[in-house]
Amino acid sequence: MRDPHVVALFYRLIEGQQITFDSPPPIEDATDEFRVRLADNEVTVEFLSHYPDVPSARRNAEGYLEAWEIKAQLEAGHPVMQFEFLRPEVIDRNPPLPGEPQTVSIGPAELVLVANDVSFHITQRQYPAPPRRFAVSPDLETMWLRYRAYCEGTERLADMAYACMTVLMGSAGGRKLASSRYAISSAVFGTIGRLCTEIGDEQTARKFSRLKERRAHTDVEVRWLEEAVKVMIKRLGEWNADPAGQLPQITMSSLPAL
Repeated sequence: MRDPHVVALFYRLIEGQQITFDSPPPIEDATDEFRVRLADNEVTVEFLSHYPDVPSARRNAEGYLEAWEIKAQLEAGHPVMQFEFLRPEVIDRNPPLPGEPQTVSIGPAELVLVANDVSFHITQRQYPAPPRRFAVSPDLETMWLRYRAYCEGTERLADMAYACMTVLMGSAGGRKLASSRYAISSAVFGTIGRLCTEIGDEQTARKFSRLKERRAHTDVEVRWLEEAVKVMIKRLGEWNADPAGQLPQITMSSLPAL
């Protein structure tokens, strides 16, 4: 092609193992770069800006789609959906003369699915809302990978929760600055630190030298840490999308009672 232009990208929605979407109405969204339509478990990303090649167009679209996947799982508490790349639509804005060769390079479809044990099943008649105020960043990716590893059973709760907290605090330059930037009470950070470093047993303790209670976390403490991590990831996504926006304060009352 002399002047290739990516018109659109097409993806298939892969339902989570615990989810079935039952005839949900189409859902649409738009950014400055593209329009998105999800209908019949297929996503069309129609570009408003010029992209001369499929890889650059995919990087833009898939940042948005990844944010959609993460936000949906954080809100549901279990995997909801993933998007599989199907095909592009590419045109030549300066087509060749008759008889001249024409080629298009298209990368392979890519999808990574994680198998999970299925303990329940949900039928939904609505798709998750698009991520209108949620954006992915390298720090959010790190926190998400650690949280997902915990959900898959390959990382301990205290290690994961403490790592996510330190990533968030490091992104702002320390606990005090993180509390201000992300509107998260210092008491929330303090409680995460206490539960992760001062409580634990032979299998779960992070540092035995700092233990004050040598025991496993209670079910209430486990649920509180899980919710606190999800709140931190979601809050970073909200801040990424609009750093100048006003964020409601997250306090201890925003989380389950301990």
